[in-house]
Amino acid sequence: VLLLLAGCSGLDTREPVPDTWQDHNEHLKLLQQWTARGKMAVRTANASESASLIWQQDDHNTHVQLSGPLGIGATTIHSDGLELEIHQGDERRTIDISNPDAIVTNTGWDMPLQALSYWLKGIPAPDAKVQRLELDPKTQLLQSLWQNDWEIRYDRYEQFQGFTLPTRLKIQRGKTRAKVILLNWQTPEK
Repeated sequence: VLLLLAGCSGLDTREPVPDTWQDHNEHLKLLQQWTARGKMAVRTANASESASLIWQQDDHNTHVQLSGPLGIGATTIHSDGLELEIHQGDERRTIDISNPDAIVTNTGWDMPLQALSYWLKGIPAPDAKVQRLELDPKTQLLQSLWQNDWEIRYDRYEQFQGFTLPTRLKIQRGKTRAKVILLNWQTPEK
């Protein structure tokens, strides 16, 4: 009996990983507050940039900090889902993003900010039709996703506070390609 009790004392008490894709997807939809830290490299037809990344999501409010080595070229982006505020040095711009093409028209960045908050978690954006998705047959986690002509490939996942979240992904459409490495996820304590 003592051996049995000693063996049970070391059992993992975290929430179990969902068994099916549908369970995993629903589990992550409930994750509305989170912070991810890592690095991002973006290549377009005209430029190639890389930056450290801090992405904070609080329901529909998005706050993103991008910075180069030693904080050079720091950019802060904030969106409430309706407007996008961009701060670069002394420059500040506000963009109405009710039109899906507003970001690329006003900034030249061809990245879907609202969809990214879902793609980073490893689930499809709810407001766009899924063109195709592929699951890993063993883990039932998303391997690749196609939405709005964007292709998202998931290379690695890790456990963070009871959630299985991506740590390496690639996003591309046309001549825009991004690689994202997420080193740390913070989620609310349960």
